[in-house]
Amino acid sequence: MDLERRGYVSIGPRPYLDRFIAAYRLSDADRRDKIRSRPATYQIGDQRFDREFLVHRSVLRPHGQFRCAGDAEAADFCAEIVDELVARFAVPREEAVARVNQQWTHMWIVGLDLVYHRTPDDWAAHIYQR
Repeated sequence: MDLERRGYVSIGPRPYLDRFIAAYRLSDADRRDKIRSRPATYQIGDQRFDREFLVHRSVLRPHGQFRCAGDAEAADFCAEIVDELVARFAVPREEAVARVNQQWTHMWIVGLDLVYHRTPDDWAAHIYQR
């Protein structure tokens, strides 16, 4: 069965997993049944990685005011989007936070996530126009 359907979320290659484990302070026991891997190719700078790591959703917790942010980097990214919504579109901060949370209601932003293919400016415009 596909790991995503079993409740796992992709973190990315080993450096992202290591950062996640440190941020969440996961012990060996915590990791035993909560982390899986599968073959996948990643290129980061001049380094190549041949495994993708996934964590079970039950390990994840929201960071800050963003229910979708599974790590500090994601929370910072969401905060940048909120700042853009407030500055560029005069959206009240509370509403901007709600809009960001609504954008990613059914997913987690964590590790090497696809949402980073757009800038906070781009996401702010996209979210505002919805």
